Amino acid sequence: IVSEKEVYSRWRTVIQRKVRYPKGTIVDFDIQDQKGAGAVIIFAWDSKTKTATIVREYMPGCHKVLGGLAAGIIETCPDKHDSEPLLAAKHELEEECHLAGGTWHRLTDEGVAVSMDKYVQTKITAYLVIDAMRVDDPRPLDEEEEIE
Repeated sequence: IVSEKEVYSRWRTVIQRKVRYPKGTIVDFDIQDQKGAGAVIIFAWDSKTKTATIVREYMPGCHKVLGGLAAGIIETCPDKHDSEPLLAAKHELEEECHLAGGTWHRLTDEGVAVSMDKYVQTKITAYLVIDAMRVDDPRPLDEEEEIE
């Protein structure tokens, strides 16, 4: 890294980073970061009906309602997720899909996550949950979320 500076910060941060490649070329990148200790994504599978749960959610980036999996930020606050990926995943599944319980499988080794995108610092921990059950009174959505 040749240089790095924060050029914008609110819920997400944009970092301007200059990197020198091994052959000497200097490349300028805009890197995105966000608050929290990473993110989770959950694939919920019902083994009886052989169906997955897909949520329809307003996506502000493309200004459309699209289908997707339950997902969210791993919050660091002790009252919320306390930086625990599995707890964050369980909360997101309940909030967004109205599902809880089931058999949970982390899809990477402990301490291993995948990059959200090559221009984003946030790392994702992915889970598969099988046969989660419907919750009648789920945790509330975050105020910025609009999910059908």
